[in-house]
Amino acid sequence: MLDVQELADSSVRTASLVAPAFYRIADVMRLTALSRATIYRRIADGRFPHPVHLGGRACGWPPKELQAWIDNPTKYRAPPVSVESKQMRPHRNFRRLNRPRLFRQKFRTQVGHEGSIEKAKEKAPTGAIP
Repeated sequence: MLDVQELADSSVRTASLVAPAFYRIADVMRLTALSRATIYRRIADGRFPHPVHLGGRACGWPPKELQAWIDNPTKYRAPPVSVESKQMRPHRNFRRLNRPRLFRQKFRTQVGHEGSIEKAKEKAPTGAIP
């Protein structure tokens, strides 16, 4: 019968043999010995693989693409990314700005600031505010 320690040791050994589906930025920095800024600069130049967006703010690099870069970093060229394949999300205020100008809602910070002088004149006694 296996005891708990033997089971834990065997699971650690098998877990270390499995490659991850995607490498995150910390792993890529450790594997390539490049800084974050250098990685993103090389991505912009097309000299490093593009990350895959995993959802939200998470992105990762497939192991095959990283291995292709590790095999020959000086001659690596990333395949061009077409505009159609790149999904563009609408800007945060897209729906608000897409309305006609008269029907646009104000930002939360702007509500209550319009016409504050007129409101002060109404509340103040006559002759107090010129």
